[in-house]
Amino acid sequence: MLRLFTLDLIQNEDVDVELDDILKSLYLPELYWTAEDIFVNVSPGSGLEITELEQVSSTAGLPSPVLDPATFTRLVAATVQFIEGEFIGFEEADVGQLDKAVIVIDVVDGAWWTVILDLDRVGVQDRFTSIFGEGTPAAAMSRRPHDP
Repeated sequence: MLRLFTLDLIQNEDVDVELDDILKSLYLPELYWTAEDIFVNVSPGSGLEITELEQVSSTAGLPSPVLDPATFTRLVAATVQFIEGEFIGFEEADVGQLDKAVIVIDVVDGAWWTVILDLDRVGVQDRFTSIFGEGTPAAAMSRRPHDP
């Protein structure tokens, strides 16, 4: 069962949420993640060079980069602000098959969050629903609209 959750931080100024808050409030299987059009601020001492990942994820005609679970975990730990982009989590055998995605996390301007979950494969903690509410049914995993 797919469920869509949204959060507008401009309308909810007293809520503060970042990528790690979302992931810590879910029970996820081990996932591989595609990154599309991402722009993130990472802590200076993290040792992660994010510029190349941001460029590749935003270059038309190139496939979205795929992050293994360990790399994604390091990126999430180093991220201090997820400003723009989309991460899609897949089980290893399903990478790139959007209809088989487990989770989509999309953010626009650091303020508008969209999360789509396959609740048959993701557990949700009370902390998640206290931030995002109960969500609404979703017909399919979706992607950001892209210019041709």
